[in-house]
Amino acid sequence: MSATKSIHPDEKFKADKLGSRLFKVGLAAGSALLVISIILGSMKGDHWRRFFYAYAIGWSFVCSIAIGSLFFILSHHIARAKWGIVLRRLAEFITGTFPLLFVLGLGLIVPLLAGNKQIYFWTEPTLHDHDHPLWHHMHHKFGWLDPAFFAGRYLLYFALYIGMARYFARKSAEMDSAVDAGAAQALADKMRVASGPAIVLFAFTTIFFTTDLFMTFAPTWYSTIYSVNYFAGAMLATYCTLALLARVLQQHGKLVHSVTVEHYHDIGKYMFGWTFFWIYTAFSQFMLQWYGNMPEETTFYNYRMFSEWKWVSLALLFGQWAFPYLCLVTRWTKRILPLLMFFAVWQLAFHWVDLYWNVMPNAQWTEVAGHQMGPLAGDPELHKVGFHFMDVTLWLAMVGLFLAGVGKAMKGNLMPIKDPKLGECLAFENY
Repeated sequence: MSATKSIHPDEKFKADKLGSRLFKVGLAAGSALLVISIILGSMKGDHWRRFFYAYAIGWSFVCSIAIGSLFFILSHHIARAKWGIVLRRLAEFITGTFPLLFVLGLGLIVPLLAGNKQIYFWTEPTLHDHDHPLWHHMHHKFGWLDPAFFAGRYLLYFALYIGMARYFARKSAEMDSAVDAGAAQALADKMRVASGPAIVLFAFTTIFFTTDLFMTFAPTWYSTIYSVNYFAGAMLATYCTLALLARVLQQHGKLVHSVTVEHYHDIGKYMFGWTFFWIYTAFSQFMLQWYGNMPEETTFYNYRMFSEWKWVSLALLFGQWAFPYLCLVTRWTKRILPLLMFFAVWQLAFHWVDLYWNVMPNAQWTEVAGHQMGPLAGDPELHKVGFHFMDVTLWLAMVGLFLAGVGKAMKGNLMPIKDPKLGECLAFENY
């Protein structure tokens, strides 16, 4: 029989006013940084393209954490996982930000529908001319990459994300007020059964969402691994965020007895595991495309290996993979909490660098022989990083607004106090 524990009599597991405080601080910081970013964007003089690309990177960063948190919830239900029950409610708070993320994403969709041609290159009117050099690469994509159809799919993706997140959060909250163990178990069984089809729906939604919103920044390039690599980074960022959020709550006297070093140890294991999976998918994409030697595929790496971007590529290789991978392999790095928190922050920072590396090179469009050729064109050696302070302020603005959304959702209990397996979770130990 598995060991069990009861909730510690001195445990504080009510959100109380923490959520409202986080909402106010996040909203104030995020709004201020967004205003600063808009001012900086107006000074760039490049038709706001750089602003929109930096906006997309910051938005994709916070979206990835919400997407990863939803998978955390679904995978725990379908596997009947016990160790992470004390963290599941925190993941539910994070998925409560999907409506906010939908609104923030309109910052890209509304300008697109309004006729802005500076965000996605596939909106360039001359691409529809048969004499354009890229017409034969693009003509079969015009139906899919129609602005109205694109916006419709955007609505569908978020409708699915919001629907799944709300269903599991609502059932989880109902469990807290279950009249007896039988009623709580019935709710747990409902969520387990629902998580099966939900996880399949989640997979297809995430594949199309990532392909549409981010991979189409370079519409002539394609990869079947791109969405998987984004998902790997999303899961890594999710576990880092859960570690930091749990630790912050404990610093405020919450969940002190429930979230133990054993739970942090397992978070560290997943941080290590997803770091490995991220480099596996990143290298797989590179290897398959590089030895295939097809110009429409290798162009992605030409501009990231033979221009100023090579330094970002090297920083990403060592910062996102080599350094944390070698350090997190040991048991003690996962159990010494200041060290684990350091790596959580480190990995989140490099997750942003990863998204920056994926998206920002596409912001430089090139005109060749009188034709607008868009991103990844011309001499790679002339391709500049062009880092701007606005890139960071927009990222932090999105983080601030995202935290405000988490704070808005943070109500009631900070863990599912009547989950049938909670006692086993509280007694969890690593061996």
